Amino acid sequence: MSHSRGQILDGVDGFNLKEYPMRLMLRTSFISAWGLNIKLSRSLCVGIMLIPVLIGCSAIDRKQIKQPEVAPVTAIQATHTNLPPASIPASATPRPMLEATPTAQLTPTPFVQGPIVIGTSVAGRPLEVYSFGHGEIHRMLISGIHGGYEGNTIRLADQLIQVLSARPDLISPGYTLYILRSLNPDGEARSSSYKGRVTENLVDLNRNWPSHWQKTWPLDGCWTYTYVTGGNRPASEPETRALMNFLLTYQIEALINYHSAALGIFPGGQPPDPRSVSLAEAVAAVSDYPYPPIETGCQYTGQLIDWASDLGIAAIDIELTNHRDTDLAQNLKVLESFLAWSIPSSAPSD
Repeated sequence: MSHSRGQILDGVDGFNLKEYPMRLMLRTSFISAWGLNIKLSRSLCVGIMLIPVLIGCSAIDRKQIKQPEVAPVTAIQATHTNLPPASIPASATPRPMLEATPTAQLTPTPFVQGPIVIGTSVAGRPLEVYSFGHGEIHRMLISGIHGGYEGNTIRLADQLIQVLSARPDLISPGYTLYILRSLNPDGEARSSSYKGRVTENLVDLNRNWPSHWQKTWPLDGCWTYTYVTGGNRPASEPETRALMNFLLTYQIEALINYHSAALGIFPGGQPPDPRSVSLAEAVAAVSDYPYPPIETGCQYTGQLIDWASDLGIAAIDIELTNHRDTDLAQNLKVLESFLAWSIPSSAPSD
């Protein structure tokens, strides 16, 4: 009867086939450990045998070994060299930055300027001046000192402004002409009759200037259509003060003050001064206005042309032919003569 190997081993007492692999592993581990112990024992014996040799080597006299001689180190003394101070170049002064500036464009002064408001009336109306030319010699025409009652003088001023605006050649080189169209705009607005002669304060502006001034005056030979005064004091009226300031500020050297009507040309000054007389004669030579003027016996006080004459300004009154016409053609000749006139060399200096 045949049996497998497994069956035979299972039959041995104390042997279990299922436990065989584990026993085999334990036996193999034991044999390996025993072999390792033998190797360690041999290494230990060799080490013990080498101990005397090592001890003998340590007994050799170290003095027999010649040490190399080392040269003593000499300390190096640090030396300090005095160097000349560094030459520091002076800082260059920085150049100023030049900023480009636009070239100024000179605007030429216009030939005609205006209206230029030089003040206001009692009622707040503007006093308007027009300027013609750029010269250093300043002359002036004044109209409307008696408001609407002498309204044709205002219309003459407006006509001259129109003509000169279109004909700048009428102004001589080196001259500036100023035209005040109405010194009494309140009277102009009020009426063209005798009621328009005075200001809102019932003042005659040609009696308000600080030259031979009187508040009232003898009426013989004078204008008496309505009550008027010369003001409470000289230059009491804003219109008077505005024109005074303008004449002084702009250094007017000669003026014509227009009136109406019929009495002719009056030179300024009491008695008339040589400059004003010379100007009156020059204007009379080119016009039909009477000169010497027609005298009525009226006593003139506080007049514009007398105050101007006191300051060395050549000044004349011109009375137009009537209260209606402006006498434009005649006054264009007057204007030409006025601008061509020169202060006589015999006149006293200021």
